Amino acid sequence: MTSNQTRIPAETHGLSLADLSDNARFVLEKLHEAGFEAYAVGGCVRDLLRGRSPKDFDVVTNARPEEVKRLFRRARIIGRRFKIVHVVFRDEMIEVTTFRGGDTGEVKRADGGMITRDNVFGSIHEDVWRRDFACNALYLDYASGDLVDYVEGLTDIRSGRLRVIGEPEDRYREDPVRMLRAARFAAKLGFHLTDDSEAAIAHCRSTLADISPARLFDETVKLMQGGAGRQTFLELRRLGLIEYLFDGLDHWIDPDDPVSDWGLIEKVLEATDRRVEQGLPVNPAFLFAGLFWRMLGRHRIKWLHQRVPADDAMVLAADEVMANMAKPLMIPRRLAEIIRAIWMLQPELERLAPPSARIGRGAEGKVDALDDNQRALLEAPWFRAAVDFLCLRSATPEVDESVCVFWRQYAPERSGHEEAPIEALQPSDFGKKRRRRRPRRRKPGGGNRQPSGE
Repeated sequence: MTSNQTRIPAETHGLSLADLSDNARFVLEKLHEAGFEAYAVGGCVRDLLRGRSPKDFDVVTNARPEEVKRLFRRARIIGRRFKIVHVVFRDEMIEVTTFRGGDTGEVKRADGGMITRDNVFGSIHEDVWRRDFACNALYLDYASGDLVDYVEGLTDIRSGRLRVIGEPEDRYREDPVRMLRAARFAAKLGFHLTDDSEAAIAHCRSTLADISPARLFDETVKLMQGGAGRQTFLELRRLGLIEYLFDGLDHWIDPDDPVSDWGLIEKVLEATDRRVEQGLPVNPAFLFAGLFWRMLGRHRIKWLHQRVPADDAMVLAADEVMANMAKPLMIPRRLAEIIRAIWMLQPELERLAPPSARIGRGAEGKVDALDDNQRALLEAPWFRAAVDFLCLRSATPEVDESVCVFWRQYAPERSGHEEAPIEALQPSDFGKKRRRRRPRRRKPGGGNRQPSGE
């Protein structure tokens, strides 16, 4: 791996600034006109070199975050570990990062080597060594159109090689999430990890336990909803990382066993991949409901064997599984409610479906043929998501296809953009505990008692 800067002219690397989005070019131009260095960097350059359309565009500069913010009307500084700027447009957001500095004494680390605070700025010569993989460390210079390569990243892209920059074990310990990204890039790009980059994961994967549950949740959603969720899951399992995201799940997954949990999980991941490919919104609650459905069933059977009523057994099982999910990941409260709704509707959808899919809306296409209980289900929150999940289950032996056919009449498959994606998560979504007020002490004789209204 070379440490010298290599400049590859446009006529050689084949990219043009016109390949970037209009908004990305606007940001680069404004920075350049203000006298700053400006480069497109990372995944967008990698994808363009591979002939793919980037999902987003990142910019790097020697301007400090406050200087970047002053240049753009709609810009905000985010991040505590390392400050970056989001420049917001109507249909796109461009992330602008200041060159990271070298590993000086100003970089704060935990005892195990993980970086906890990193607002140290530097030059492009230092920034490249702070990036994760060589294929993501190519800089497209706005001023000249040259491709700047320090670490043979272009060679890696052309050969399909995924290689950690620097000593892999040290880099993973600096930020254990890099191991998850290794699995994601290997699956998404079809690249192969170099031997040293892969071997170091076995020595470092336990450090994922040091990552905050909220950050681990965010990274997990990126892994599973990046368009290659099925292959990413298998790569995570191959690298021994699944247990650090989904506690207890790996034991029940065997791609070669049709009755293992993988049968349903694979269908959920494939359905998610299809929606991402079609540009349709995806709901992480649907994904998590599918990952842990079979585990929910095992917990429910345990309670049924203890002669707990069926409805109560379902609630108790959901409590246990949600608690299990929350060990490594902080599932936002809003998503947890949707997961539960999808789960709780499954037995009702099965119980209230008629024995034949031929029974439908009747001659006039209305719901008059439904009884009161069936009509009530149509009004249940997240009814359509529950039907979507039921129909995935009907592709496995556990649900008859006729049940899906019946309910699908009242919840047509989503083929357009009519359902908005879940909004950006807020801190309150992660179940922050509220302070409880002390109950008022009642006066003798019930003087403070309020009328019951009965």
